[in-house]
Order: sequence, then C-alpha cells, then structure tokens
Amino acid sequence: MKIYGHPWSINSRKTLMTVAEKGHELPLALVMIPKGEQKLPEHLALHPFGKVPVLVDGDFVLYETRAINAYLDARLPGPRLVPASERGRARVDQWTNVADAYFIPHAHGLIVELLFRRFLGGEPQAEVIRAGRAGIQPALDVIEAALGGAPYLAGDAFSLADVHWMPYVEYLHQVGEGEAFARRPNVDAWWRRISARPAWQKVARTGPQPYDTEVTAESIEPTGLSSAPRAKPAGASPL
Repeated sequence: MKIYGHPWSINSRKTLMTVAEKGHELPLALVMIPKGEQKLPEHLALHPFGKVPVLVDGDFVLYETRAINAYLDARLPGPRLVPASERGRARVDQWTNVADAYFIPHAHGLIVELLFRRFLGGEPQAEVIRAGRAGIQPALDVIEAALGGAPYLAGDAFSLADVHWMPYVEYLHQVGEGEAFARRPNVDAWWRRISARPAWQKVARTGPQPYDTEVTAESIEPTGLSSAPRAKPAGASPL
C-alpha cells in the first residue's frame, strides 16, 4: 500500500492519522501541491479531479478521503475506528456530515487566509476571515452540547468522526483562533484529549509545519517523506 499526498494537506492528514491510529506506517509518495504536481498527468491518472490523498493497494486505486479511511479501517489490523453497531456507525456518519456541511465550508476559508495565504501570495481577505469566524460558531455550539454526554463525537470511543475534524481544529489553534474552542469547555476538553494522542503528535507535529515562521513551501521537500519518483514541477497551486 502507498499513500499519495502532502503532509500539510488537511485531507492527507486525515488518512495519515487513520493509518497511525491503526498502528501501521505506509509509504507517503509526496505530491508537491505548492508546485501543482496534483495537476500533472501522472497524478490525474490516479485522481481525475487532481486532489490528494490517493491510496494505491496493489492494483486497487482509491480516492476520496472518507472512502480511503473507511477502507483502511476495514483492511488494516488494529483498533476499530468505526463502531461495529449500527447506531455507532450512524453517529460516525452524522458527525462527519456535520463537519462537511456546517463547519468545514467556513473553517476552510479561515485557514486559507490565516495560514496558507502567505504561500499563495496576495493579502489576507478580511471579509473571508470575518465570515469564517462567524460561520464556525453554530457547529461548535452543537458539538459542545453533544460532547457534554460523551468523550468523543461518536460516543465512548475515538473514531473516524474525530479524525475528520482534527486537522481543521489543529490549524485554527495554530493561527490564533483557539478562543472559539477554549470558551466551550466540552469542546476544549475533547480537543486536549484527542490532540494528545501519540498518533496525532506523529502526524501533525513532526517535521516542518506551515505555521512555523521560517518555513516556506519548499521546506517539506528535504524531509525524505517521498518514496516514489517525483514528477517535474508544474507551477504554483494552492494547498
């Protein structure tokens, strides 16, 4: 098995976290998104929409993060990240869908402007920042209430639902937006609990990070994360 992705990519981080939580390591074929490698023909042959991550398992090629993570949970030995019960699986789906519909559309713009804008060029867009800050609040209110009765989004056990939220919450903390989480005690306790997991420390806090002051888009290349032949650069593109 091999993952094609970038360690700063939010969706790549979800998949890398899934693998780490299962107790495994998989080769990461580095796709340099800042150089547009995800739009090269070699990558489009794996993912026709030019995104990451992609999982290659022998002759089986799979894209879309939720599908990849569910496949890895079923395929790899290790702790289950989707409950066996019908209700447990439904809760994982519910909180993943809540993130996709009510949180991520607002968090994404906020992260782009506050974290990745310096790599993309131009000035941060104040209106996008303002709208993002306002937009994430309702979803955080909802999970605050839900987490009052359980330590994790899907209940008593850590699951792919928690994984799905983690990269956004991490980046928002790193760019100074942690107050939105800290003033909700259940959300704050949940974040402290899940971000302390060894798998997350390995995935999200090892190597050059995009929020480090001296880091550039090139900084990730010398880390040796790629185990596959590299395509030639194709020009800058957003993370």
